[in-house]
Amino acid sequence: MWRTRRIAREVLRVASRRSSGPRTLVDRAEHLAAAAASLPRAFTGGIWSLRRGGRHVCREEGSLGPSRVSHRAFSDSSAGDPRGACWSCGGGTSRSDLFFCGGCGAVLPALDDEDDDASDAHLLFRVLGVDPPRFALTNDELEVAMKNLQKTLHPDKFSTAPTNAKTHSADQASLVNRAYATLRDPLKRAKYMLRAAGAGVAEESGMGDEQGAGTGQGLIDPVLLMDVMETREAIEDAAEDVVRLTELNQSNDEAESICVKSIGVAMDANDLDAARKETVRLTYLSRIRDEIKRRLPPG
Repeated sequence: MWRTRRIAREVLRVASRRSSGPRTLVDRAEHLAAAAASLPRAFTGGIWSLRRGGRHVCREEGSLGPSRVSHRAFSDSSAGDPRGACWSCGGGTSRSDLFFCGGCGAVLPALDDEDDDASDAHLLFRVLGVDPPRFALTNDELEVAMKNLQKTLHPDKFSTAPTNAKTHSADQASLVNRAYATLRDPLKRAKYMLRAAGAGVAEESGMGDEQGAGTGQGLIDPVLLMDVMETREAIEDAAEDVVRLTELNQSNDEAESICVKSIGVAMDANDLDAARKETVRLTYLSRIRDEIKRRLPPG
């Protein structure tokens, strides 16, 4: 992070010397881009990044045109970059210092898997000790990891600590809860892994690609759509018939179980297309399950 800030300060310094400064935001972006391009490659590493029109513009020496989203393997786990000095002792921290400073033991700020500085698309897996990430997980192993971490990171353990430690412990505990909630649910886990691999499935529709590939990817199997329509009609016809709804629920549970296994096989084979299609199927099955349970009496 300190290196990024240093580069940003240098870009602004060079930009201020080049002219009296642009008058519009677009001109300002071009102005800063020109300034960044004039910096020595040894200083910037040949890379610069800025915002233009509400989006990031990044270029690397030797690249042509806009960058494309790469389809990374499911098993890839970004090495991550050091995230700067420890707030307590000032010592450097590394990827292995996930919760506490390796030098002084102070609790560190919680990382964010959507934060560029985290450089870790599989952060939630690392949080619960699943490194490298894998789809095949049991709720028991996740629960044990979660409870052990909560005992260590609970804010009550930092009641007499400095304010920074209290804040960081609360954020770390929240991150652990989010990791557990995401990874214990097969559908959320599949979507998280696909997003990390650069092939995310849209949350709301179950179709398309979060990364911008659109909906025309052949994700929706016509047979699946027909099955979904027939099942929904069966649910409507069942009305308040508990016996029939229970039968439909059991059938849907079996279909979900098969689908989860299929996702696991696709993940192990690094088959992105198959994993995405099965994840779409699981999305529909989970909605059918919720609809049936909504109609069934409590208990």
